[in-house]
Amino acid sequence: AKKYPLHQPIWDHGYDWEHWSLLPAGVFHTVYYGDFAQDYPPYWAWLQKFPMWVVTPFLTLWAIVTMVVFQNAGSIGIKPKRYTIEWMQATRERERQENTNPVTRYLDRRRSERGGTWIAQYSLPWHPYWVWMSSSHDDDFPEYSLPNPGSPHLHYTDSLAKSFVQEE
Repeated sequence: AKKYPLHQPIWDHGYDWEHWSLLPAGVFHTVYYGDFAQDYPPYWAWLQKFPMWVVTPFLTLWAIVTMVVFQNAGSIGIKPKRYTIEWMQATRERERQENTNPVTRYLDRRRSERGGTWIAQYSLPWHPYWVWMSSSHDDDFPEYSLPNPGSPHLHYTDSLAKSFVQEE
């Protein structure tokens, strides 16, 4: 009898789990298939010792966080003028003058009147530069200067009768 070499490493890492399952083979047959810890490198053997329903949420969360970090890594430290405090105040002033989104502000006010409502658009960051843009100023527009950034758009509690331009 001829002996053929096994071209797959057998790992000796201390994990000894076995996963057995019935797999379909053709139309009327099944195969009893075994997965052994010794067939996997230590990091995969460690991960597969946990049930799939435990590992999947963590792997998914890790993948999403990794993707977001790598996709936004190119913009770290960039400070676009449109997200400076003065430009956000100018945007609010333009929205006030043009009375943009009156229906949205009306609906937000009605939701708040019913009580116990958290409206995400007034609390969550709305651009990817928010971490390092909290104290960035544009000196070209001192009439819109504020010590701290306000909300990026009109809030339903803002008065449309009062301008956001500061008197000098």
